[in-house]
Amino acid sequence: MNFIYNKNEYAVTTWTLEHMTLKDALNVFDRYGFKNIEIWADTVHLDPRCSPDIKEIKNQIRSLGMQVHSVHGPFRNYKNPPSEEEAFRRFRTDTLKKTIDYAYELGCSILVMHALDRKEYNYSVEQIPMVQDYVGEIARYGVQNGVQLAIEDIPPGKKSDEICTTLENQKKIFGHLGVKYCLDIGHVPLLGADLFRETDAAGSDLITFHIHNNSGISDDHYLPDNGIIDWPQLHDYIRSTGFQGEFVLEIYGGTDKEGELDTLRRMDSLFK
Repeated sequence: MNFIYNKNEYAVTTWTLEHMTLKDALNVFDRYGFKNIEIWADTVHLDPRCSPDIKEIKNQIRSLGMQVHSVHGPFRNYKNPPSEEEAFRRFRTDTLKKTIDYAYELGCSILVMHALDRKEYNYSVEQIPMVQDYVGEIARYGVQNGVQLAIEDIPPGKKSDEICTTLENQKKIFGHLGVKYCLDIGHVPLLGADLFRETDAAGSDLITFHIHNNSGISDDHYLPDNGIIDWPQLHDYIRSTGFQGEFVLEIYGGTDKEGELDTLRRMDSLFK
């Protein structure tokens, strides 16, 4: 694949460099000319459980001339969670609200959220009203603080009665709550869904994208030129719908810093 698109069309997730501190990751992205970023807030970087220094981060972003396209909210690795489901849900809600506070401080207007998690907390169709309550609470808090909540499609769980997490279905469930959506294109084939139908289903409420590729079997988060998804074709279709924002390259970096740097070099080469 020969990428002909401008690097400024894209943001990059700091998850790619998750084995580095956020400070180091931002400096590395700057050296490669990536100025739009999505800051990862799950376990590392901007996760409230890590007590990040927002003032220091804000100053660094300003000095590097970067823009925070979005923040990816925490969604997993809740160690020793409250034993009661309601208390666990409250803890997650409060953690996401704190992340919204961080996003606001950094001048970021989008928080990407997993309404459910296939491993740690998925829910049955019978529990939809409860899920709507907590998603609605987070969405309202975001609006009050100038941050839009973007619900993401995620790979399915293993139980047949679990809520279907395509954007088409989640829009039916959460659409009345004022939420927006993030289309993760790599998750779509794993859900057995159609990329163009998912794009159309979310419509004008689709405000951000996660771009990566895979074999169609597992959630590999490969570079967009490596897998079953024809990204150039989908890119052009999305632009034809009127979407003018950045696409977030959500690429798995590797198991250590050396691997992450190699991944970033290969990512950079897509634009040359």
